[in-house]
Amino acid sequence: MLRLDGEDWGIYFNDNADLLNPEFNPNNLDIITVPNNFRNLNKSYRGSIWIRKSFEITTEQHQKSLALQLGKVYQSDEVFVNGVLIGKNNSAFGKEPEEYAFGRPRIYPIPHDLLLEGENILIIKINSSLSTSAGIITGPIRIVTYEEAINGNLYDSLVELIFVGFYLFIALFFFINFFNLRENKEYLSFSVLALIFSGYELSKNEVRFLLLNHFAILKFIEYSFLLILPYGFIKFIQDFFELKPFKYQRIYLLSQFFFITVFIIIQNPVFWYNFIGYWDIHLLAVIGYAIYVTIIKFREQKRGSTIHLLALIYLLYSILKEILIERGYLNSASSLETSFLVYLILMTLALRFQFLMMKRKLQNRYERLKEADSLREKIFFYMDAMISGPLKSMKEKLAEYRESTQRSKDKSLVNEVIEVQASIDNVMDDIIELSRLEVLKEVPFKDQVNFISFINDVIPEDDITYSIKVHPETEIHNSLDLINSVVVRLVDFPPFKEFNHNDLIITQDLKGNVHFRFLLFHSNSKVSQRLFNELTDNYNQLTPVKVKWAIILEIVRLLGAKIDFKIIKKKYLKIDLGIAAIVPVSELQPIKDSMSAGTSNQISKKSEKEDWRVTLKRIWKFLKETEIKIPNFKKKK
Repeated sequence: MLRLDGEDWGIYFNDNADLLNPEFNPNNLDIITVPNNFRNLNKSYRGSIWIRKSFEITTEQHQKSLALQLGKVYQSDEVFVNGVLIGKNNSAFGKEPEEYAFGRPRIYPIPHDLLLEGENILIIKINSSLSTSAGIITGPIRIVTYEEAINGNLYDSLVELIFVGFYLFIALFFFINFFNLRENKEYLSFSVLALIFSGYELSKNEVRFLLLNHFAILKFIEYSFLLILPYGFIKFIQDFFELKPFKYQRIYLLSQFFFITVFIIIQNPVFWYNFIGYWDIHLLAVIGYAIYVTIIKFREQKRGSTIHLLALIYLLYSILKEILIERGYLNSASSLETSFLVYLILMTLALRFQFLMMKRKLQNRYERLKEADSLREKIFFYMDAMISGPLKSMKEKLAEYRESTQRSKDKSLVNEVIEVQASIDNVMDDIIELSRLEVLKEVPFKDQVNFISFINDVIPEDDITYSIKVHPETEIHNSLDLINSVVVRLVDFPPFKEFNHNDLIITQDLKGNVHFRFLLFHSNSKVSQRLFNELTDNYNQLTPVKVKWAIILEIVRLLGAKIDFKIIKKKYLKIDLGIAAIVPVSELQPIKDSMSAGTSNQISKKSEKEDWRVTLKRIWKFLKETEIKIPNFKKKK
């Protein structure tokens, strides 16, 4: 491969073919860089522009079939090698030159007999009536084998087609999703935007000439897609951020269709190109509008605004770069296709994220409805199990009351009915509470407080004898209402009132977790055994006591706590409720006395070698000595 791009090209502004004369002195030429937009060198000149470069061909290269490969040429060109014409306006020598071929890459086979081993001269004549472009605007500019030149152009076209495939896939994906979610208008506008841009890119690709070899028709399709692309972009942004159309938006859309109509009337690709050369400047205003709207939504913390802003910045950079490339101010590869693909991918992620958030909201709503249904079912189940019997008894007593003629008996029946009603009221509160707790999956609210100060207000006054062996800086982080509820329910549990003694020791394990240890004693071992069996048997047959115990177990579950319930020596009932707590690590270390530096070092060395059993004993001794007795407690109802 022989690269010809660079800074050593000579240029000649003149309609005469003086450069083709062997006696022409090339030292009189100005030196320029190619690729370049020669219109920027002389904006008023509209005649022929000649460029010249010498190149060396080696013996090895001379033995191959070579071709000259040029980038996009604006507008028409004639190519001479060693003074002989080898191609004109994208047609090899001997073929009918095309009327229009601007913006297309060139491949001109070089006759083998024309090339010389050693120095050769390449001269290209450029003619352009385009207002903003004249010359070889983009690369590559090189001499390669004809096969390499064809494969190079084919590779570039296939890469662009891969991008088009991505655009079409995204368009189809959101178009299908729109039919399932009709309320999401942004899905439709996004799919239309992707479809328009894919049509625009496809109509620019060189493969299009394999489908229809008509430059003017294909250029008209390309410009039609380009003209309506900004409106599709604006419409998507408005749907994405749920904005109302701006005042003259319909007029803007109609103006684009008006331009398309003008192109149909004036069937001149050169006129189209000149018009688009000024029209594309307003794309910066469209991007500016998009950035302005996005910044406002970013300040409002609208979901997706951050992603959209990042995508817009890259898109703005690529559009500016494309304008500079087309006008010859920048010799670089276009990144428009890449930037738009990045934009589509990022917005696909944003739209899918919005969909997932909406789905999550619907799922949460469904879960709440499901919880409500579950709560209702549980309440009906417990009502049937717990209240059907008393209601039947009340019905029978009311029927007996209506049939009775004795006043003394009437009063006793009324009292019995009142007692049944009271029992129903009490058990109904427990049924509702148990049903509510069962449908909860986690603690609704957590708070962190000092354990000692919290316990002051929790344990009912004079209802139980207790002692506390907990470090004063211990804290709990959990639902304070539920901890309060479970402790009070254990203290006030009705069957426990029958026991002769009910002692509570609040202590702490080596991990700092708090344990409420209840120890109940009854002189009759059968009472303890009967209560233990009732609370540990299956719950197929519910009783008011079982419902109250089930409430305690549900609270323990929600707190993430542990409860141990067993009989000791047949007469003692032991309940151990363990709740996670937080103790400063430093507080579990032994307290050091003030010592000299030398003594401190010795002790620190000893402590490093100290056996772990000794350390545990020291910690246990420290915890035993930390006993806090609280003389007066307020009963919390």
